[in-house]
Amino acid sequence: MKDSHGIEGQPASAHGPGRAPAGIPLTIRMGEREFAALVRIARHRDTTASALVEQLVLHALTKAEVPPPAESHPARKHTTYEEATAGFRQEGVLKAAGS
Repeated sequence: MKDSHGIEGQPASAHGPGRAPAGIPLTIRMGEREFAALVRIARHRDTTASALVEQLVLHALTKAEVPPPAESHPARKHTTYEEATAGFRQEGVLKAAGS
């Protein structure tokens, strides 16, 4: 498969453009020289540029400090079906529909 730079190889993602396999979208912008260098390194290592970028990002995430999860509480308590329909009577709907 040829990409826009005329280099044969694998597509950037098997999931298609704009879809993140791991669930977190990530955009990396680089110039033509940097992209060409990345492709050369990938070919030398018998892999793809996208695999190298994925390895780089995953390695960086293992070294990054992760903040603790935020305390979150529901805005309001869950309403059950019975609570939501407590004032509703089927007879009233049938009378209104029949009128």
